[in-house]
Amino acid sequence: MSIPVAPNQLEPELERFGHSAFLLTVSDDETSHVAHMTFRFENDSIYCPVSKTAARNIENRPNVVVLWPPYETGGYSMIVDAYCIIAGEELKVTPTSGVLHRPAAPEAPNEIGCGSDCAPLGT
Repeated sequence: MSIPVAPNQLEPELERFGHSAFLLTVSDDETSHVAHMTFRFENDSIYCPVSKTAARNIENRPNVVVLWPPYETGGYSMIVDAYCIIAGEELKVTPTSGVLHRPAAPEAPNEIGCGSDCAPLGT
């Protein structure tokens, strides 16, 4: 289950997750491109350096995803949907929604969990 989250909760979560994350864009051949970036927060948006591939991809497909892996074993990942533009020497990534997500624990010891354990940002 995913719970929509107000983007203004991102700044405190960055303090927990850190400023290093993965920017996911879509290329012209409709394949995904993942870039490991360092983000900074300013005025309700996050910014990262411009990469050639990301800049090319967001020209026609400005909707992106930013993914922070868990910072602790068994912890949540943070997934943020966003709108991205080129702003000078940086990419300006404006969050539209986000979720804290981790796989749900299996119900029985030998089962593989396939659900999810989602929580709103800020919890």
